[in-house]
Amino acid sequence: MPPRYKLKQTFWIPVLCLLTLLPLQSQAQQAPLPQQVIRKLAPHLQQFRQTTPPASYRIQVSSKKAFYTWLQQQQLNATVRESDQHSNTLLITGIKPAQLLQLAASPEVLYVDKPNRRAVEELELKDTDYVVNNIYAAQAAFRDIAGQGMAVSVKESAFDPADIDLQGRVINPQSVTGNRSPHATTMATLIAGAGNTGPNGIGVTQHALVAHSSFEELFPDNSEALLSQGISVQNHSYGVGVENYYGLEAQAYDQQSYQHPGLLHVFSSGNSGDKAETSGTYANLPGIANLTGQFKISKNTLSVGALDPDGQVGVRSSRGPAYDGRIKPELVAHGAAGTSESAAMVSGIALLVQQLYKAQHGALPPASLVKAALINSAEDTGKPGPDFSSGYGNADALGALRSIQAQRFKLDAVAAGQSSTFQVIVPAGIQRLKATLVWHDPEAEPNAEQALVNDLDLVLRHTSSGKSWQPWVLSTFPHPDSLQQPARRRPDRLNNVEQITIEAPAAGTYTLQVSGFRVPKGVQEFSLVYELEQGMEWLYPVATSTLVPGQANRLAWHAGTSAGAATLQYRLHGSDTWHTIAEGIDLSQGSYTWQTPDTVARAQLRLLREGIALQTEAFILARPADVRIGFNCEEQVMLHWAKQPNAQEYQLFQLGATHLEPLLQTADTLAMINRSALQGTYLAVAPVIQGSQASYGRSISVQAETSPCYISSFQPQQLVTPDMARFSLSLSTTYQLANVRLERLDNGNFKTVHTGTPSSSLQYQLIDKAPIPGRNVYRASLTTGDGKTIYSQEETVIYTPQNFVQAYPNPVATGETVFVAVESETVQVQVIDRLGRPVRESQETGMLKELQTKGLLPGLYILRLTTEKGAVLSSKMVVQ
Repeated sequence: MPPRYKLKQTFWIPVLCLLTLLPLQSQAQQAPLPQQVIRKLAPHLQQFRQTTPPASYRIQVSSKKAFYTWLQQQQLNATVRESDQHSNTLLITGIKPAQLLQLAASPEVLYVDKPNRRAVEELELKDTDYVVNNIYAAQAAFRDIAGQGMAVSVKESAFDPADIDLQGRVINPQSVTGNRSPHATTMATLIAGAGNTGPNGIGVTQHALVAHSSFEELFPDNSEALLSQGISVQNHSYGVGVENYYGLEAQAYDQQSYQHPGLLHVFSSGNSGDKAETSGTYANLPGIANLTGQFKISKNTLSVGALDPDGQVGVRSSRGPAYDGRIKPELVAHGAAGTSESAAMVSGIALLVQQLYKAQHGALPPASLVKAALINSAEDTGKPGPDFSSGYGNADALGALRSIQAQRFKLDAVAAGQSSTFQVIVPAGIQRLKATLVWHDPEAEPNAEQALVNDLDLVLRHTSSGKSWQPWVLSTFPHPDSLQQPARRRPDRLNNVEQITIEAPAAGTYTLQVSGFRVPKGVQEFSLVYELEQGMEWLYPVATSTLVPGQANRLAWHAGTSAGAATLQYRLHGSDTWHTIAEGIDLSQGSYTWQTPDTVARAQLRLLREGIALQTEAFILARPADVRIGFNCEEQVMLHWAKQPNAQEYQLFQLGATHLEPLLQTADTLAMINRSALQGTYLAVAPVIQGSQASYGRSISVQAETSPCYISSFQPQQLVTPDMARFSLSLSTTYQLANVRLERLDNGNFKTVHTGTPSSSLQYQLIDKAPIPGRNVYRASLTTGDGKTIYSQEETVIYTPQNFVQAYPNPVATGETVFVAVESETVQVQVIDRLGRPVRESQETGMLKELQTKGLLPGLYILRLTTEKGAVLSSKMVVQ
């Protein structure tokens, strides 16, 4: 009986390899391999060559004990490592190509898959736009829902746990090891940044806890480890190359999601939208079925594609379908730099949805409900209905939260042949009725022709007329023309997401029915979400928005039942005059880029159409108020910033334990702060414009070592001078400054040699017209109006008048360097011992000549220097 092996332990079977299979070429000539053997291999593994070197594989076995017995009987020389989470999944190393076929032929081996591959981050962030996914609108409408009590995991490279936008909210920061990745830090900030560095550091949530997980392991993380940390969403913004099959990793993610229904995994679809899969049903079709990792093909997770700034699915955004025709990705979101950003956006929105449900019901929602709310509220983009590029549409944070807030959902379960019904009352004037059914399906076998195990059906019926509607279903035939066909209404036999929409539904009662078409065992739980789209509304700007004057700013609205052209106008606070921005705007576009007027004020926008005027709340036009340090001294810090028109006062913030917190308000553009009042080291300022607080600007560190106490720099203009000693002094401010002095060390005391009068300038030149021949030590000295004195660091200048020469240090220890100060740029140097013998000669150049004493015996030496002009100078040097 083979011994029991623990996680990460290995064992060897020290016997010779006896290959029982013929070489591949011979097999091809004699008979094809049995189909049951081929189906055990992941698609890409079926393309190996005989010359492939020994490699590692992940295998799934029916029984470890039986497999170990088989392995010994076959005399395969291999290394096996076990998994702590998946008892029948093993990593086997050192397998040659022919042995791979032998391995697949084993009756104990269920599937052979790739091992961990090198994961790659899905591009770096270029910009972010929270308008596109209605995140600003959601944050304004649900101000108390900002990630409090929630936790997210970012699985990829290590983010920076010391990033101040994540301050105080990193779970086990000591465990975040390895090189810090700007990409990972950006993803963590997009999901949960507090904005402590400035507005660009604000995430979709600002209070969620953040944990790190490494993507070196592509299998799901330990479930108990995730749940014990309160993690309910894990973001995966990485890929491993195009893989379109249902392998062990996809199976493992489906299994974890099914067993732990509150946990949601969000994947980027990938940035390989211009590539093709090389195997399977959709092989060699460019721009089709190119998600970057088999784990993204799982059923119970979300894959997210990217929208360009123009609202189109990016060329490089990876597309579906999944290997069996299922819709992938399910969603898209803004991602100017790629799908990494898109996934992070959706992960943040998912946290908000979970938090709102938890606030209402006291527990986390099933992830299938979160997924249903996100998909159902998504705004259709591209072709009408679902498609293989944008899935079910562009994620809408506000719509998803409203679905939960209004409790427009149903949680239930059905068995085979059973049905569950749910009535919806539709009032008059509704633009669209939309309903989405989602269930977390049990994991399938990795070699299954289609991944769906339990098949539910969604049907919508109009009670009075008896008319019924089925879900939208796409053609899955492997040809580009077929895959581009619009969706049709019919039963769905592939997806565990089904959606029905009706345009302009008649008022009345409708019934949503969920039936168990195929549920082999037990019952299948499901989540059903519906939405009634109506009315026109502004989405951005909102009352908390600050738009930058004189720049392009995106505006957004929901057209609802409105259509046609409209006039866009704005007015400033206190004025009844509306200024036209543009006429003939197509309302169905839902957005407009406005070049804002170069003014600072509160303002409003409105859309006019046929006597209907839709106005925004009052928002703010203001520039970021970037704070600057005047001085940063031991007892006080002085800050100042540019004055903003129409600003009555300014709110100063300091960084607290986790977020920026109010420190003080002032009507001035300058603030003196005692260090005893400071709790944090970062400060920011926001103007209050006509009674409303605008966004704060970039924060600044007030750590003493990062900013000056009046003196920014003090430097000599020349280290060696033949006449005067000149210094450049740069100040951070002249506020309350009484005088500026240059001081020189003289017999152990500093004495003033130059006094300057403070002015509006921050740059000064200080001069000593009569330095002492040789080495001089200087410092700058400032005195404030209240009698405080600030000193610069000390600087040395060598004064070399005509015919002057000085060597130092003197005496010098043998082997050390002697510096010689002399007026001439180039000199011939002779070192003469006390007997008059030249012991060393050289030509030296530069302000300070360097002489080496290595090899000189202790004693007195004469330095004889001949200048460029022929003058002969001398000095003494003592070597000890």
